[in-house]
Amino acid sequence: MAVALVLVFHAGMAIAPAGYLGVSVFFTLSGYLITTLLLAEHAATGRIDLGRFWARRLRRLMPASLLCLVAVVVARQFGAFDQVGGLRGDVVGAVAQVFNWVELAGSRSCGELFGTAASPVEHYWSLAIEEQFYWCWPLMLWGLLALARRGRWSITALVVSITVTMSAAAIVIASTAGPDAAYWATPARLPEILVGASLACWCSGRPTVAPRAAWLAPVALAASAHGPRGPVRPTRAGCRRSRCSAAA
Repeated sequence: MAVALVLVFHAGMAIAPAGYLGVSVFFTLSGYLITTLLLAEHAATGRIDLGRFWARRLRRLMPASLLCLVAVVVARQFGAFDQVGGLRGDVVGAVAQVFNWVELAGSRSCGELFGTAASPVEHYWSLAIEEQFYWCWPLMLWGLLALARRGRWSITALVVSITVTMSAAAIVIASTAGPDAAYWATPARLPEILVGASLACWCSGRPTVAPRAAWLAPVALAASAHGPRGPVRPTRAGCRRSRCSAAA
């Protein structure tokens, strides 16, 4: 549903003027899912097979990702996307899984994403953040689990502490580096993912949500999509409020 909201938003349909918040929701869901899988593996085997995890992520994401990039390069040779400047750098950044940093280093503002023509690989900025998380989080979670086993802190408390710390860092980034960094920089987006990771830690070993309450999530997601449409130049406070509500 989160992906559908983003597609509806980019199609310009009025039913989801804030559908771009689906990206934030997707980040949170991804953090929850990945952490749940890692915790389940650790509970079953006593370890996290990092090589196996990374291999699974590559097999799941890279074939379609690379195929799309090849299609863009081929289409460019036949005259498509001539109006897009710096496409070669965009493709390289997408392959290297750092396209969000390419966008941040470029001259275009994140506000120009709303209602204007974009690079054919524009959507790779969020995928890059996801992939950076996939590379770092399993190793970090493995260390946190070892720390929790030796000390008095639970894994939930440790992950929540990191989430709070990164949330404070994201506020500082937005206040000092501006809305572009708040939108594209990985540290500014990590809190959205870590909220899901924190929830996964808290839910680990607990009963699942009762079926009677399961309808609350899609209703809340649909409600968040009816927020204000993305402005031409997003404000720092507006970005924080919108993304926090979507993650919640």
